[in-house]
Amino acid sequence: MRPIAVVVEHDGKEVLPVTHELIHLANLLAAGTHSSVVLVIPGPGLPDMAGELALTGVRTIDLAITGMEDYNGEAYKTALSELFTALSPSHILVAHMARARDFAPGLALRLNGTSIAGVNNLFWEDGQPLFSRPVFNGAKNALVLATKNPCIAMVQPNAFVPPNLPIETKVSPVPPGPVETVRVAFPGHGIKRLGVKNPDHRGDDLELAKVIVAAGRGLGTRETLTAIEGFASIFSNSAVGVSRPLVDDGWTAYRFQVGITGARVSPEVYIACGISGSTQHLAGIMGSKTIISINSDPNAAIFNHSDFCIVEDVLTFINAFEAILQESVDNPDG
Repeated sequence: MRPIAVVVEHDGKEVLPVTHELIHLANLLAAGTHSSVVLVIPGPGLPDMAGELALTGVRTIDLAITGMEDYNGEAYKTALSELFTALSPSHILVAHMARARDFAPGLALRLNGTSIAGVNNLFWEDGQPLFSRPVFNGAKNALVLATKNPCIAMVQPNAFVPPNLPIETKVSPVPPGPVETVRVAFPGHGIKRLGVKNPDHRGDDLELAKVIVAAGRGLGTRETLTAIEGFASIFSNSAVGVSRPLVDDGWTAYRFQVGITGARVSPEVYIACGISGSTQHLAGIMGSKTIISINSDPNAAIFNHSDFCIVEDVLTFINAFEAILQESVDNPDG
């Protein structure tokens, strides 16, 4: 059977957590298709990282791209297309993050395969894997069947988090998988690297806060952000976040953005105010312990991922909440 390949997501120094989610999905696919799994680490040559991943018992390939100093989409497409032409995988799993969004569609074209973006679930029909992906701005999900292989599935972070084994569970040691080094030369034609521009800092407050109050386009006007800030100040160890449209519209700085292209957060409580619930935003908040959503639209997609749903105008709710809070302060015995 043709293998299931995983393109390892890393920062050049360590494997990013989303890689283990890709491996989990790869194992699900492999079990359903009776295939094997192979991990591919593209980069300048990362043998230590390859050895670490091989401890999972999976075959690992250290794809050393000579001539590439840092990430280069053209280099990735050149090296990966050469490797996958030889391996002939049925499915190639990549993280739906900045790098994969850059190279995956072009790689699918070179391999004469298909590319499915935003994969968030897996189903089976007649022995065939069906991938779920969002449509209509995240309001619905469509099931997609790849009719041409290899199928490159761009997987949303936090969509396939591996289940945690109980602490008392005894797991037999897994023998390390084989490690291979494949060298591919990249001549450097086509794209020239000019440098790296560091983005605005994402904000330590969001990463450390136990309560995050986040604002979306449903607020209506920029001035209502003041009310959101006041609402957040009610809670101790809190921070204010926003969805991407508010940053795109210039309402606030990028460091407050929450989502797949902003900060990924995991507070005790996440309060989404006027946020519709696009998959890009959801990918950044699924680590939250409790999600509370306030939206005047009863069909808002975010309600499907919330622990508590409040159908109300955001400012109306905040004013009512603050009034009740003030009354309890004024009349502690009442």
